[in-house]
Amino acid sequence: MRSIPAALFALVFGAAATVPAYGIASVSVFGLKAPEEIEGFTLNDSTNFEKIKPGDGYGLDYSQSGWKLDVFIYDLKRAAIPDDAKSAIVRAEFERARTDAFLAQPRGIYAQVYLRRNFTIDDGAKRTRFQCAAFHLTRDGAKPQDGFLCVTAWNNKFVKLRLTTLADNNTEAAARKFVNAWIPVLWGGGSRVEQAKPEPKPRAQSSRAQAHPQARPHRAAPAHRPAPPRRRFRCPENYICETR
Repeated sequence: MRSIPAALFALVFGAAATVPAYGIASVSVFGLKAPEEIEGFTLNDSTNFEKIKPGDGYGLDYSQSGWKLDVFIYDLKRAAIPDDAKSAIVRAEFERARTDAFLAQPRGIYAQVYLRRNFTIDDGAKRTRFQCAAFHLTRDGAKPQDGFLCVTAWNNKFVKLRLTTLADNNTEAAARKFVNAWIPVLWGGGSRVEQAKPEPKPRAQSSRAQAHPQARPHRAAPAHRPAPPRRRFRCPENYICETR
């Protein structure tokens, strides 16, 4: 198992944000334009771990009053990562990241770390987008914190979100909302797109009309043959038709 870099480990669960955020200009990471603001969070900084150790990717530092959010985008030098949060590769990375969170206790970052529960976050099409875990964290001499870890795959990369805030009863609902806000950022809406209805095909012309487009029939219908009944015109759905 690949050990987590010290710089990344220090950000396992950062202290809850208590100071105003100072935004920076947007950055692009592996083709993703990181939003400067998202669901109340402001982008404060970005870190290039890839330059130090290829495969460790980039980190994005976000915060808002009372909350801290770290986003990591990396590939661990894997050749292929399926864009499926339920795949074995993504689930294995989720388990690895969850184990790293527990290591914060023996290393002295937290006095106690315990898992509240695991959960998933789906998009509007009921497709699982994130594998998540909720933690309770305590530090000596500090107020307890709630931490949330979510992992997914996007564009042949792993994407990991870590959120922390002071412990409360409704923090998971807020964390779900914050993670959901990344679905349209990563997948452009995260839901099925309605297929456009095909336009009606023009009625095919006869071979004689194609050969002589200007020719017009001069022969009148026989007097004994009644004229065909007129069809009632129906305007196709979603079209604006001119009636005559």
